[in-house]
Amino acid sequence: MNIGRLDQRITIQAAAAGQDAFGAPINTWTVVATMWAGLKDMTGREYLAAEAVQNMVQTKITIRYPGNAVTVLPGMRVVHGADIYNIEAVLGQDKVMRVLMCSKGVNNG
Repeated sequence: MNIGRLDQRITIQAAAAGQDAFGAPINTWTVVATMWAGLKDMTGREYLAAEAVQNMVQTKITIRYPGNAVTVLPGMRVVHGADIYNIEAVLGQDKVMRVLMCSKGVNNG
C-alpha cells in the first residue's frame, strides 16, 4: 500500500438512536474514528426520483486497517468535508488495509 495516497482526512460515523426535546425518536450519528484515506470516484449516474433529478456516485475509499478497537461495517457512513458517503461494503481481510465501497448522492441521514 502506498501511504502517500492516503491524503484525505475522513470521519467514520455510526447511526445511534436518540430522542429530541419532546421524547420523539431521532437518528443521530456518533463518530467512530477519524483517519487518513484515499478517495476515488468509480462510477456515477443520474436518475429521476420523486419528480427530481438525483445523482449517485460510487466511490472507493481506502483506509489503513483500523485495528480491533474499531469495526467498520456497511450501514455506517463516511464524512469528508461537506460530502457524505454511505458505506455499502467493506472489502479486505488482511490487517493492512480496508477498502470501503461507498455511494454518495442519496444519503441515509
